[in-house]
Amino acid sequence: MSQLDTSEIKSFNKKYKINEELAQKFAFITDKERQQSSSIAGKPKKMSIEIVKRFFKNPVVVISLVVFLSILLLSLLIPSPMFTDYIPNKELYNSELIRSLPPYSTPVVTRPLETTSGIWERLSYISGKMNENEQYKKFMEYVFSTPRDFSYEPIEGTPLLRVTYNTYSLAIADTLNAYIAKVGLDNITEAQVAEFVKTQRDFLSNVLLGTTSFGYDIWVTAWYATWKAIKIALIVVTLQALIGVSVGAYLGFNAGKLIDTISMRVIEIFLAPPTLIWILIFVSITGVNENALILALTIVGWPGFVGVTRLFIITVKNEEYITAAKAIGASSGRQIFVHALPAIIGKVATSIVKSVPGVILWTASLAFLGFFRVQEDTNLGQMLIQASSETGSNIWILLLPALILLFLSLSLNFIALGVHDALDPKVMSKGKKK
Repeated sequence: MSQLDTSEIKSFNKKYKINEELAQKFAFITDKERQQSSSIAGKPKKMSIEIVKRFFKNPVVVISLVVFLSILLLSLLIPSPMFTDYIPNKELYNSELIRSLPPYSTPVVTRPLETTSGIWERLSYISGKMNENEQYKKFMEYVFSTPRDFSYEPIEGTPLLRVTYNTYSLAIADTLNAYIAKVGLDNITEAQVAEFVKTQRDFLSNVLLGTTSFGYDIWVTAWYATWKAIKIALIVVTLQALIGVSVGAYLGFNAGKLIDTISMRVIEIFLAPPTLIWILIFVSITGVNENALILALTIVGWPGFVGVTRLFIITVKNEEYITAAKAIGASSGRQIFVHALPAIIGKVATSIVKSVPGVILWTASLAFLGFFRVQEDTNLGQMLIQASSETGSNIWILLLPALILLFLSLSLNFIALGVHDALDPKVMSKGKKK
């Protein structure tokens, strides 16, 4: 109805016993003249949407989130069988010649070799057979760009030879030599050799950054180790937060009481020795597998969340909204977890996010120190300890896991700042005043 008619006004006055004198003192407002309260005060804002807006307002935080998600996505996709034929932490195939390969883009290397080394024996054997047998030479020319794709010279004053050779061609030639020996030189056609060499070359062409001294592909294994590190860190931090935040919130709300005093003294005794000692004790008891590491890191890490949460709960437990909740009969649990904890969720969330790179570095450090090394598996720390003796032959075995650790730590720390600014009530109130 666009406008009120006279009959409606009269019925209203009659219903509420309004005489004509009083009716003249006020007038009804037509629908066209009415204003909604939202047009004056603005539409109510949804808290979740405002939090997301504040989080993505900072460009540094957005970039850090993209970096972290990219690392996470790459760690899931690159080692996947859908994207690679290589198995992480496994030798490409059983051959000494696929170990310590350089990046595929720079296959030619110069190395000092003893005449008794396996590489020199393979080179000299293949070279000798190529000179002796024309058919064998013709087959090997499918591998080498020249009939002898290597050179060597003695190193004066030593029994060593300075040998320059194509590492990938030698690896393919060695597998072709084994194939010829198995089938027989007279039973193989040139078409079969060409197809065999093409298959081998296609397989090795995906070795982007080379291999380790064990024959593992560096690129695939490093990203697999990254996913292992992130997975362990997320599980550990989640368990630590669930335990530590719950206990810390309860103790903070009961600060000064007997249960708080006893609990904090026990926790302080537990935190007195260095964290490494406790980790080593738990690992020595439970073993060095992944589950044991998660358990050990959870046990030694949850008290840290207790102290942080307890401190922040103490600062808000006497606020008016907590007193009001108590006055209307809210239980202690509701006062703690429904009213007090959301007020400090920004600071707690910041601590949680910042703990993730810490756990990743702890896992890497333990492996680097030799306390968490599993032969059938790997992690970033294990790769780094192996790299210490192999960096001279291939810098990527050290540089790639180190860069991944660096970008993980930096991105997560900036994300933690973004979470704090998005969730902290004080930051929110300052933003509104501006």
